[in-house]
Amino acid sequence: MNNITLTFFPVDIKVVKSCFISTIGSKYSSCYINNYTESLQKYYIQQYSAPQVKFILFAPKDNPHTTIMFANIIDGYINLVKYISQKCDIEYYNVSIFDNNQSQMMEAYHFHYYSRNTERHLLCYQDPQWVFLEEGQPLWFEKPTYYKQRIKKNRLNKRIIIEYLKSLGWDVDKEIFWLPSNGLYEFSK
Repeated sequence: MNNITLTFFPVDIKVVKSCFISTIGSKYSSCYINNYTESLQKYYIQQYSAPQVKFILFAPKDNPHTTIMFANIIDGYINLVKYISQKCDIEYYNVSIFDNNQSQMMEAYHFHYYSRNTERHLLCYQDPQWVFLEEGQPLWFEKPTYYKQRIKKNRLNKRIIIEYLKSLGWDVDKEIFWLPSNGLYEFSK
């Protein structure tokens, strides 16, 4: 899992899909793909380079009462996600992992949680020196001792983000996570 932004909604896909459709209306077309059975990691790679703006919603096979969203734009549509979450009162976790040292991308790790009463941001990036930022109170699964590490790049990284997601029930390292439990919804502009 490199160079990716994902949003995790701890609610059923029907709720999230309804919120998206009621909020964005006719600005996007949507379709339900019932028989998609391949790994969505491959789908993500194919769609990331597509010229048309797209995002998908799916419920992972190993956690079918939750919803995952990813888009083919680098920020994962975070402004749209936040707007819809506020409008429909749905919490979310948004993560970005950019650890492929390509010349056009800096190495960066971002973890964001939002609910009506709580917001939490963690950010660690290199530009050119390592910078670590945190905002909000630590959540129950976090290990604040990580944020006291002397070397800033060790305060938040891919391993830590994956550990936090596992604590929340999303094991992105396992292939079963990337298999939709019952099809997927694709939205395109």
